[in-house]
Amino acid sequence: MHPTKIRYYFQAINSTILGVILVFILIAGITTSFFSLKLSSNYVSNFLKEVDSTNLYYEIFRSENHFFPETTSSGLSFSKLFFQVATNIKLDDTRTLLGRELPLLTFYHTDIIVAEKGTTIANLPYESTPSEEILKNPKEANEESIEKEQTEEKEDTKPIQVAKTKKVFIYQTHNLESYLPLLKNTTNPNDAISADPRVNVVSLGSKLTSLLQKEGIGVEHDKTNFNQKLLDRKWSYSSSYTMSKEIVKEAVAVNNDLTYLIDIHRDSSRRQATTTTINGKSYARLVFVIGQANKNYEKNTEFAKKLNNKLKEKYPGISRGILGKAKTEGNGIYNQDFSDKAILLEVGGVDNNQAELKRSMEAFADVFSEVYWEENNATEQ
Repeated sequence: MHPTKIRYYFQAINSTILGVILVFILIAGITTSFFSLKLSSNYVSNFLKEVDSTNLYYEIFRSENHFFPETTSSGLSFSKLFFQVATNIKLDDTRTLLGRELPLLTFYHTDIIVAEKGTTIANLPYESTPSEEILKNPKEANEESIEKEQTEEKEDTKPIQVAKTKKVFIYQTHNLESYLPLLKNTTNPNDAISADPRVNVVSLGSKLTSLLQKEGIGVEHDKTNFNQKLLDRKWSYSSSYTMSKEIVKEAVAVNNDLTYLIDIHRDSSRRQATTTTINGKSYARLVFVIGQANKNYEKNTEFAKKLNNKLKEKYPGISRGILGKAKTEGNGIYNQDFSDKAILLEVGGVDNNQAELKRSMEAFADVFSEVYWEENNATEQ
């Protein structure tokens, strides 16, 4: 074969191989860009909060006019700033480098707004997704634990006060989340799921409602079985917040006095992380979660900080802190765009028992009541 033709064939083969490689690079780039776009708005806003705007402008002018003296205090690096904004990677944070390759690490992009005792990157609350089988066949309640709870409730004789208006809305987006000690013959933490409102997080909503009503606070408690609604519509578990949004939207439309929105959840972490001892008694620890994809999330954060500070003062150790979550870590809003006093409250973990949960609800109700009446000047009593 003529050398020219051989050279031509080799060039064609090389061009084809190069073209295939470029196509793969292009696909990878588009995929990465799509991921980055989802993360960028929240990431950039949080990152730029760390930048001193005065130093930033100064450095911009100095880069154009070197007669400006160099500062030694700013520590500002344009290369670092542009690299982090462009790639969403912080070289001093491996989570941002490996998060795309190891999907579980994306859970740890959580912004720890306020860290209390024991709250670290390696020990953050998390919500596991139940299997389809357990969602369709939830666990039964442990009747002994229920009887014990009912006996203790009879001892509380403080009457419920009827409030003029209802300003508090309590609901449970993941209503089947429950606790192992409250379930019959259940030891697997992934199976801490029950449709029985006496032992899942709906029971905590009922308990909190009763406690707040006894303090004269008007409460509307929604007990919707969101899981059943998801099954009826053949929606996935990931659509839980889309479902609960319908209920919250309707509630605030019917009653525009509803200002305080509390979504109660249960953490999937184990006992060591979710339990503390105060004055010789064990409590289920609490966590506030704020959705940072909500443009007004700072106001919800301030409200959570107010509650958290009072918890630290009156029940030291009960709070694990305040966490911020963006769109890449889940829903990112959690229905908190309906009010600037909306929170997601994680109560304990899969191993906490009835007594610990009850004490924690009493502690939270105590603190919430104080904040509520401070803000409302006790005008409804």
